[in-house]
Amino acid sequence: MQMPATFLLPVTRRHTEPRWREHVNSWLTVSTIAEDQLRQRIAYALSQFFVVSGQGELSEQKAALSNYYDILLANSFGNFRDLLEQVTLSPVMGNFLSMKGNQKPDPENNIRPDENYARELLQLFSIGLVQLNNDGTVITDGNGRAIPTYDQAVVEAFAHVFTGWHFKDVDNWNYPDNEDWFSPMQAYPERHDSGEKIVLNGHVIPAGQSPQKDLQDALDNVFNHPNVGPFFSKHLIRQLVTSNPSPDYVSRVASTFNSDASGTRGNLAAVVRAVLTDPEALYGHESNPETFGKLREPLIRLTSLWRAFNGNPTHPEFSYGWIDERLAQAPLQSPSVFNFFSPDFSQAGLLRDQGLVSPEFQIHNESTIISITSALLAHSIWNNTVSGSDPASAPVDISRLMTLDGNIDDQLAYLEKLTLTRPMSAGLKKQALYLIDERRYASAQIRAEELLFLFISSPEAAIQH
Repeated sequence: MQMPATFLLPVTRRHTEPRWREHVNSWLTVSTIAEDQLRQRIAYALSQFFVVSGQGELSEQKAALSNYYDILLANSFGNFRDLLEQVTLSPVMGNFLSMKGNQKPDPENNIRPDENYARELLQLFSIGLVQLNNDGTVITDGNGRAIPTYDQAVVEAFAHVFTGWHFKDVDNWNYPDNEDWFSPMQAYPERHDSGEKIVLNGHVIPAGQSPQKDLQDALDNVFNHPNVGPFFSKHLIRQLVTSNPSPDYVSRVASTFNSDASGTRGNLAAVVRAVLTDPEALYGHESNPETFGKLREPLIRLTSLWRAFNGNPTHPEFSYGWIDERLAQAPLQSPSVFNFFSPDFSQAGLLRDQGLVSPEFQIHNESTIISITSALLAHSIWNNTVSGSDPASAPVDISRLMTLDGNIDDQLAYLEKLTLTRPMSAGLKKQALYLIDERRYASAQIRAEELLFLFISSPEAAIQH
């Protein structure tokens, strides 16, 4: 199996800690020119499921964030259970959700186990708040009310499980000087609550176990919960294919999660294959085509453009600080553990009236439309003939588009193939022909640049069908 293109950059001579620009540049580079693009895309989808953020306390730990992303890359086609454990024991996650340094109850010093990671593990990283059928629909009681997956007592039980973990070989529990951000967290039995814990579905983790055994039992308990298949499968479908998958689509993928061809649970390679080769992914919603698809995230729009037209984001000066400001997104920089947008967000108007969700529209408004469109133009198309001279840009290669100048049908077919996910509308074609006619006295380069900009800034390019 091909090894993933890693996200982690070596520390530079001039800086003891990689700068934010280097961190972003590394992500853009592997997401644009690495040969394992499917793995890169899955890792990005996983980063919006197992969310950590470089905002706040982790802002100075860019190399550690890159290392965390490498965990997602390495496990993109592995097993969900293995990934769940590696995420849990990452000191980056430990810091972000307060598991690192969590310790057993000490009433005299008013210490209680921190519930942060326990709560988000259940709510966001595995099973969700309510019980689900295998097709992702909500299970209700006799009064039509959703049935919760857990209660406060279960959260507290998991919080007690996740006690006694800290940096590897830490020298001081409260104020460590030797912070190992790259090794998995280490168990310290004297800080662990070894009492009995009752976790999901009444499963008992017996007293007297080691912190390692408690953690293994707890993660097994989560991993084997019937919600994990549909909950995670729906996330992956929404990230990769469509915002509103049918229950049948979710059920088919969740069934693969539950048991692949060899009977293995949680095989991510099989799950990804099921997501991308499902009839609904290939043919859409045949009865109602307009409900199929999704809005492309700003970062996906940018990297898709650079991949299609050979933009190369590598530059020795690493000047991509504009990414989060202009795109409302940056890798591992969500505003909270709830990601950049909610999976249940629904744009007011026609979509909400039809009961459809549109997650990415939560960061899509008048302001971001302008800033994203301007960024695609300023940092990709302008000055493309001086590739590599601007450290803030990755100029795209329009030479093929220029070669086709004068052959209108071939030029438009080329743009349609590289920028759209379905045939262009009559309206877009009309605008393109009008632009070509209006700019007939301009140079081939200017016509090519303006045509490309017309296509990539169109609503048709922003929507994935």
